[in-house]
Amino acid sequence: MPTESHMKKLRIHRHVAALCSLLIAGAACGPTATDRDGLGTTDGGGDGNPPQADASIFADASCGAQTAEIPLIELGDPPDLLIVLDRSGSMTLPPGFPISFGASKWDIMENAIENITNTYNNNIRFGVASFPSDDDICGVTPGADVSIDIGNAPAVNAWMGSHSPDGNTPAHLALQNASSIYSGLAANPGGQYVLFATDGAPNCGGTPVDPDTGSADQTVAAVTALNAQGVGTYVLGFGSVLGLDTGVLNDAAIAGGHPKPGGPPHYYHADDAQSLDAALMAIAGGIVEPSCSFDVTETPPDPDLVTVTIEGTPVPRDAAHNNGWDYHPDANTITFFGAACASVQEGETSVSFVFGCPGPIVD
Repeated sequence: MPTESHMKKLRIHRHVAALCSLLIAGAACGPTATDRDGLGTTDGGGDGNPPQADASIFADASCGAQTAEIPLIELGDPPDLLIVLDRSGSMTLPPGFPISFGASKWDIMENAIENITNTYNNNIRFGVASFPSDDDICGVTPGADVSIDIGNAPAVNAWMGSHSPDGNTPAHLALQNASSIYSGLAANPGGQYVLFATDGAPNCGGTPVDPDTGSADQTVAAVTALNAQGVGTYVLGFGSVLGLDTGVLNDAAIAGGHPKPGGPPHYYHADDAQSLDAALMAIAGGIVEPSCSFDVTETPPDPDLVTVTIEGTPVPRDAAHNNGWDYHPDANTITFFGAACASVQEGETSVSFVFGCPGPIVD
């Protein structure tokens, strides 16, 4: 799992990965078979890192006559993320109410969810389960408003745009519903998570301070049950702390197994559009595990004439799978190993391939 310090880099990597391309060269060129280290050392530099080389060689027209671009598909198992979303009546108020005014929390949340789902559309399987249900002040209809699936940004955003806030805050019922939703899904190797986003205190089914029947303790109990089920929960409080039950949110964040690093507070807090975007990006970045394998949509014309670069620097091909890249298991899939894999997983770099130019090779 990526660390908090890597989350920003990871998000950059995910954004860039969507733009990465395989570049087909018009003709074989570059270093000859007897001078394969013309782009860098063949032993990875002797320090465990990919060799450093002057990537400007690829600007040579004779070596970089690009005739087509083929998208890279980053492999891996996209995690499930069910957004358990508060749509109570207080979401019609601005986040700074009563001190400041402006756009409503719902409108800001709608924009933020649009940003996060579009950014991670191919990396996270999103779904939505809101509370309370339409026309019911404390009810939660069983099932998801938007079923969990890959490529779900259009469906999630369409649902957000067609709904508005109303009613109270039956948080515990919504989280129990999330448990039922996940009970009906197959296990996901990429992980299964809930994003519990609320702007107020639970107020359906008892008082927040009642240790036996209060909805506050029931909320924490529901998160605890999800965690025992193998579903982690991230907790997000949106709006002024004056309207949040910070005790419940802190307890729920700890019970969910994914408290905010550096807490307290242990839950993620946002009180404007910028901090909400940052919180959602941090949460999404925390659940996406970068893959070291990439699918190619077309076989290289000559699999031996391929240069792979990370951030423009050629990486050696290593059939021993210690440090570098190799076809795995065929020419339509490449995998990074060792320090090269670590570099990709840290999200610091973009990846590209040039067909027709042999890169460095670990002998």
